[in-house]
Amino acid sequence: MLRLMKAELYKLFKGRAFKTLCVVAVVLGILLVGITSIITEDFLMDSLGDVPQAQKEQMITELKSMGSSDSVVVAGQLGYNTNGVKDMFKVTGQEVFHVAFGSGVAEVLIAILVASMMAKEYTQGTIKNTLAYGKRRDHFYIAKLIAISIGVAIILAIMTIIPTIIITIKNGWGGSFEISQLLNIIGVYLGATVVYSAIAAVIMLLATILKSNGATIGISMGIFVFVPTILGFLYGKLDWFDAIYEKTLFYSSALATSILSTSKDVITATIIGAVTLVIATICAIAIFKKQDIK
Repeated sequence: MLRLMKAELYKLFKGRAFKTLCVVAVVLGILLVGITSIITEDFLMDSLGDVPQAQKEQMITELKSMGSSDSVVVAGQLGYNTNGVKDMFKVTGQEVFHVAFGSGVAEVLIAILVASMMAKEYTQGTIKNTLAYGKRRDHFYIAKLIAISIGVAIILAIMTIIPTIIITIKNGWGGSFEISQLLNIIGVYLGATVVYSAIAAVIMLLATILKSNGATIGISMGIFVFVPTILGFLYGKLDWFDAIYEKTLFYSSALATSILSTSKDVITATIIGAVTLVIATICAIAIFKKQDIK
């Protein structure tokens, strides 16, 4: 088992896909910094041109309060969620940490990572060759899941740490820094890592069934990017639907990383993520054990 883990970690860190995804994560972090830095009051005032000053000020006031909402999670929202940001024109380091996780952003990167480390190995015959040495299939699968989860944790760290540091230097942390805030940040990161690892486990299950690189990426994007957008329109309209939706990874990923989430919310999301991860892994191993791998 230990040798399998070492082999999978070696493939992770030496693989072109993971290195590329880390670079993409850096670019996304810098891009977020650029977006939050470019959009200023003066910039928008100038861009409004000949609009009367009173209307300009009204629009600026409305934009400032765009992030102000009592909803902890905005269901179905894609991209960077600014819900809970106090001032849209001066996002703080503490706030940008939560915003940096995005919605539908990390999911795409995870789908590509899983496809490169799992689905691609079916077509290349790597899995068959490894198992030919007498390695247990469940040990092989768990080792691969652990390696992918470590990759997910690193990608999330890059996506969040870079903009958090830069924005904190530029706009401040958002008040005096306290140890409790650091513990909260760590808790959110760990909770998010569990939830996104669960997403990776589900995508691994898909890869085990599909055995195709392209199909794994395409279907995963459909499930974790487009489906939540559609389901978001139903959220808040039907109580029974809300109860089910709030137990999904779609909701949990947003709940774990929301600016407005409490420690209880993060723990709830983490538990849902952990349970989903275990269920997806058990199902995938059961399928993997019975597969005729060529």
